Amino acid sequence: MTTGMACRLFFPGRKYELRDRRIGRWADGLFPPSGYRGDVRVQLSDRFDAVAVVEPIPPRRVWDWVLAGLLALAAIGFVVVDDSLPLWAQTVPAAIAVGFVPFRRRIPLTAVATVSIAAAASVAIALRDTESLDVGSPAGLADVVLFYALCRWSTPLRVAAGFVLSVGSETIIQWSAGRLQSEDWILVFPWLVVAGFALAMRYRARLIEGRHEQVRLAERNSLARELHDTVAHHVSAIAVQAQAGQYVVESDPAAAAKALESIAAIANDSIDEMRRMVGILRSDDHDTRNVAPATLDVLAAPDGRPAVHVSGDTRLDELPAGVGAALFRIAQESITNARRHSRDVTFVDVAVERHADRVDMTVDNDGAPTTRHSGSGYGQVGMRERAEALGGSFESSARSSLGWRTRTSIPLARVGR
Repeated sequence: MTTGMACRLFFPGRKYELRDRRIGRWADGLFPPSGYRGDVRVQLSDRFDAVAVVEPIPPRRVWDWVLAGLLALAAIGFVVVDDSLPLWAQTVPAAIAVGFVPFRRRIPLTAVATVSIAAAASVAIALRDTESLDVGSPAGLADVVLFYALCRWSTPLRVAAGFVLSVGSETIIQWSAGRLQSEDWILVFPWLVVAGFALAMRYRARLIEGRHEQVRLAERNSLARELHDTVAHHVSAIAVQAQAGQYVVESDPAAAAKALESIAAIANDSIDEMRRMVGILRSDDHDTRNVAPATLDVLAAPDGRPAVHVSGDTRLDELPAGVGAALFRIAQESITNARRHSRDVTFVDVAVERHADRVDMTVDNDGAPTTRHSGSGYGQVGMRERAEALGGSFESSARSSLGWRTRTSIPLARVGR
């Protein structure tokens, strides 16, 4: 293994790439990539280069410093309770461990290796003077915390290396002191539990991200169809007006000029709709099916369970296509949520009010929320992102009386004219 491989293993990140290249060129001089030995070196290098994590590493937060403080308090407790080690032999490993906590996601293997060696050194000193330790090393608890970060955000190769360093270092010291017994295998148990929990959390995050990606792909396909339908209407109208202008350009110049004005207006409408649809695509909207009917009255079901009442300015064909589709899908999703996620709901009221510069829609129901949430949460996210993508707003909250209310407001002013 070359030094460059070790740097990539222990210090992942872009800031080490230049140094890695320099060390790699030096290593190539010692081990030219030719023949059997070179092939093995290339294969090992490829393995160590595969350092991509499953999900983005979160930035440092306040809780990281809180965790460091808690570990520092735990170390102080170890020092107070256990006097089998010299003070420096306990404080130095603990200080190193606490110092690595805020950086445990960026260089997890480096943190685990350093703290493991520090903890093993303190155990070695204790075993030299005492038969056994009444309390474990103060750095051992931090080693378990750092090992979780290694399993959570690093590659399997690094996890295996960290496991060997964490468990193997203390095991070797126990064996070298002649005090390794058959029941000492239980020392492996905490690391196995931590690794299992971390891998379960990693699988959960990957599963959630996969579901979100499937929803995004399905929605983008649907939005692409809506974009085609919306723009095709305007382009067809432009073609008709252009052909009409060609026929009358010589006999009736005024009619030709009027056709040109109509083409310009339709083109501007088409540009507005395209920008709105592209905005929805960029926002990763999670709702599906975007073609809206001419009116919201199609959602009315006064004799249904629950009864759905629609009132106000319900004409959607008088609105820009993107706005009408958004209002229809938000109203439809609100009604669906009332039916699926509320108990004893008897009515759903959809009220639309159109103003000069915006259109407002309120959806009320009288159902009580279920005690157990059975939805995925995509509906609420989709409604909010759909409204915000058009420059509007979406709110969802409990009513002052029994039930739930959603408010949507979307501007009608043209964007980018």
